[in-house]
Amino acid sequence: MDKFFPIAPMDKTAKLMSGPLMTILAVCTVGLIWLIPYLFSPRGYKVTPEGIIIQLKVSSHFISKNKIKSVKLVGLVKPGGGITWLSGQFGYAGLFTLKSGSMARVYATCWDNMVQIQTDNIDPYLLSPQDPTSFIKSVEELLNHK
Repeated sequence: MDKFFPIAPMDKTAKLMSGPLMTILAVCTVGLIWLIPYLFSPRGYKVTPEGIIIQLKVSSHFISKNKIKSVKLVGLVKPGGGITWLSGQFGYAGLFTLKSGSMARVYATCWDNMVQIQTDNIDPYLLSPQDPTSFIKSVEELLNHK
């Protein structure tokens, strides 16, 4: 003979935590976790006569041509971990450690065919343009017209 025993009614804390307000806050929090990385993810690169503009969804980052020392294709880069900003959901942006032990400012969507921009700063930039060869050619043309 089976006997069923219902659970006790929720106390005040349980009612508060399972109420509509908490559900809305949880949904909004999850939404922000996805929205913020999307807003600051890399969208493209523009080579202008003044330098390189790294376009993010809501802002941009500028590398002056006067600060660029070199540009080269470095191919596959093995990441370590992200130190600042975002990593993974919609791309990579911010300061990263690399498996080689160095650090880099990464504005990319993949770790294959990376382009390294060395500037006055110690940490290079790593970018992932769709056509790295054309991008490098454009930056070299920019640097030759100083």
